[in-house]
Amino acid sequence: MAFLQGEMKSERFSDDLRAALEATHANPSLITNADLRNREENALRREVMGAFRGYGRNEELFRNFPEHVTWEFAELEAEDLPHIRYIAYSYWDELSRGTSRPLDAVQTIRSGTRIFDVPNDRFLEGERFLRSGGKFPPMIFLTSGSGQYVIVEGHLRMTAYALAPEFFPGANCYVGTCTLAELRKWNDGYE
Repeated sequence: MAFLQGEMKSERFSDDLRAALEATHANPSLITNADLRNREENALRREVMGAFRGYGRNEELFRNFPEHVTWEFAELEAEDLPHIRYIAYSYWDELSRGTSRPLDAVQTIRSGTRIFDVPNDRFLEGERFLRSGGKFPPMIFLTSGSGQYVIVEGHLRMTAYALAPEFFPGANCYVGTCTLAELRKWNDGYE
């Protein structure tokens, strides 16, 4: 549910999500006004997630996604920030100068360097949003319990927090824990 809510507000993915809702004959209220106790709605949300990003189909973002994940809701602390990594993906690799760390993307963004000719405006808008008192919805991470976290959903929001780290403590997230082998199988760049 949190994944779909986060993506519905995304400039990059909201159109694709709306197309998946239409393709599955689902109303946006399935996301905006969800009843998580309703089995039919949950099944339809799973279908939307499959059409949208490959969830349950072993495709796209969810190719090799761990089958056995224990989820918990958490509040982030300042000490967590250096341990968060982007998913292994060429854009995020380049933005972070090969480290996968949002903190290392800050220098790239501040220098005005465009990765694959993509402007950095959206990250700077996210930073301004935080600095003006805005609150982001929870992000979603996976971990193997080693203290490293890989972003599943919320890359832009996490980058905004890296640009304005003083607003990071107290941010909310969902953390899924799986085995290290499962995490590596899903995210090839995980170390």
